[in-house]
Amino acid sequence: MHSIGEAIKKVRTERKLSQEEFANRINKKMDMSITKGMISKWEKDLTEPKANVLRAIVTTFGVSMDELLGVGEFADKSHYRVIAAHIDDDVTEDELEDIMDYIEYIKNKRK
Repeated sequence: MHSIGEAIKKVRTERKLSQEEFANRINKKMDMSITKGMISKWEKDLTEPKANVLRAIVTTFGVSMDELLGVGEFADKSHYRVIAAHIDDDVTEDELEDIMDYIEYIKNKRK
């Protein structure tokens, strides 16, 4: 199980964003005032974001709340997220599932 800070850092680094860019994306999409310093504190597990910020991360980056809270298959989906990030930075959870299904279809087709 991972911490919320580790999950936030994973979401950010998979998208190759600096802490400032990550904050700016959330602020732009959700009309919030997240700072680079806040992101840094979360990633170091010095503080945890409030529920409305977690919802903003989920909405902005198309991850599930389960992933941020360390429940579910976050680690199993990480390589699919890397592929999806090459398509679009804002891939939703449903689109990620479609990508995963398509990759499995291609793998099975080879057999």
